[in-house]
Amino acid sequence: METGKKLKIAYVIPRFYPFKGGTEVNCYSLAVRMVKLGHEVTVITTDVKYRNETLAREEVIDGIKIVRIHAFSESLYAGFYPGLLSYLLKHNFDLIHAHGIGFIWREFCLILTKIVKARKTKFIVTPHGPFMALNDKEGLRGIAKKYGTILLRTYLNWLYDSMVQVTPNQKEWMYSEYRYNPDKVHLVPNGIDESIIEKRLFVHEAEEKVVITFIGRMEYYKGIQELIAATYLLKRNAKYKKENENGRLMADFEVKIMGRAGNYTEKLKDQIEKLKAEDYVELVFSPSDEERDRILYEESQINVLPSKWEATGIVLLEAMGKGNAVISTRQNQAVDLIIEEGVNGNSYNFGDEDVLADILYNMLSNFDLRQSMRKENLKRAKNFTWEGVMPMYLKLIEKLTSNKISI
Repeated sequence: METGKKLKIAYVIPRFYPFKGGTEVNCYSLAVRMVKLGHEVTVITTDVKYRNETLAREEVIDGIKIVRIHAFSESLYAGFYPGLLSYLLKHNFDLIHAHGIGFIWREFCLILTKIVKARKTKFIVTPHGPFMALNDKEGLRGIAKKYGTILLRTYLNWLYDSMVQVTPNQKEWMYSEYRYNPDKVHLVPNGIDESIIEKRLFVHEAEEKVVITFIGRMEYYKGIQELIAATYLLKRNAKYKKENENGRLMADFEVKIMGRAGNYTEKLKDQIEKLKAEDYVELVFSPSDEERDRILYEESQINVLPSKWEATGIVLLEAMGKGNAVISTRQNQAVDLIIEEGVNGNSYNFGDEDVLADILYNMLSNFDLRQSMRKENLKRAKNFTWEGVMPMYLKLIEKLTSNKISI
């Protein structure tokens, strides 16, 4: 390709705006910055709705052309949206960047597109996580995981000219699971926008009720049930009502769980009702960006991501930028990059609600520690901005397209 040529780039992703999960934010952040560099960017997604809004088939947001292909179901891995194939074959792109792996119909479309346009188009993917990342081994999911993995091994290396890892150790499972060539894997970490980071810490008093938050889709693997169980222990177990070793009592608290309703929502409601936790646990469905940011900055002091698996958990980085102490599981692939134990937060093993309760108790009963963690995270969040990440992405594109890109 010619040096300095403006590229035609397509991002292919099953969900996009108005969805604001980690994968969607990653895709948007890369796409909008490529637009600002003068490239022609199209995001090809589905018409699955976030909260029953009216979505245009095509629209331009922040310079990104968004094309929504009709999907016959909301399924991710088994989703079927036939218009994708014709759109890919009809339009010419210099680069196609896919998000996620194991989406059967989408990858069939990409395979046919590569066969037709291999000489003109480069293909890259950010898997974000392994196919069916939770590694369920029982029932239909176990069968799908086993044979889906075998299938992915047959074509991933051929289909994608490069793969993006968001943490340094992902190339290990990409090789062990799919035999993907480690030499074709490039690190482009997740990040947050500089505008998310607050200039100063929101002031809370020691006597205030502490707000604990979670942000994410209400699914089992996100571990919300563990957070509810741990906070129930704090409320009901006598050992947490005693003074700590410094003679301090645990602060009163409430929990705000923010996100889109998922398959596990009804069970969460049942759990809250069974534990009689309605007075301190609130489900906030599909909050607006403004509501979410206000709660994170003005109300929340502790943010918890109790997932069974995460690639990074961009929500943790955003919470840090709003001045929250953070807690996550060790099953978060980036936990060692984000959390320094006892300095800006803590980590624990998924499912260990007793340890989570102990961590929360330590933060809730030590005002000075909690404020120190909050202040530290406001500083550390600056190390995870997209502005610092983009040079890695541009270097990868330059290598693939032989096209010099200037910032």
